[in-house]
Amino acid sequence: MRRKLAALLLAATRPTNALRVPGALGAAAQTYARCMDKAPLATKAATSAVIFGASDACAQKLERVKEPDATRLLTTTAIGGLYFAPAAHVWYAQITRLIPKNGLKEILTKALLGQIFFGPLVTIVFFAAACAQGEGLSTLPAKIKADLLQVQIAGAGFWPFVDLISYAFIPIAYIPLFVNCASFV
Repeated sequence: MRRKLAALLLAATRPTNALRVPGALGAAAQTYARCMDKAPLATKAATSAVIFGASDACAQKLERVKEPDATRLLTTTAIGGLYFAPAAHVWYAQITRLIPKNGLKEILTKALLGQIFFGPLVTIVFFAAACAQGEGLSTLPAKIKADLLQVQIAGAGFWPFVDLISYAFIPIAYIPLFVNCASFV
């Protein structure tokens, strides 16, 4: 199992035609890799929008809302495609440029910086969207003061591990996809 996973992860760092995953999953992986080769940011934006939207649709189902909130769904989808994808694209490229090595110390440093800077910024964007849909953006500073630390503490049992796995095993270009999938959890 470890060898198969390592082979898949290694294959993702090679050119598109070297990606070898069997069956329909392989065809999807090949198509995705070709799209990443041709238009990486557009591919990440589309992927993030779809996954963020699907995640919110599932969350609304789990919340058993009587009538799905289309505004919330569209807002979440837009945050994924228009904010998260470009921000993640830049963040992961820059953090890797600033800390190019991938030893344990460097991986831990990248993960720590992500928890200090990138994670809170993403959370604040979600807070801003919620405030804009509710009582207005003027309530954002109070929302940040009241909830940001608690949200970060709640995520501390999950997101640092996602970061560690990302930096240790996932090619930089594919980290946003991995993080999107993790956020669905």
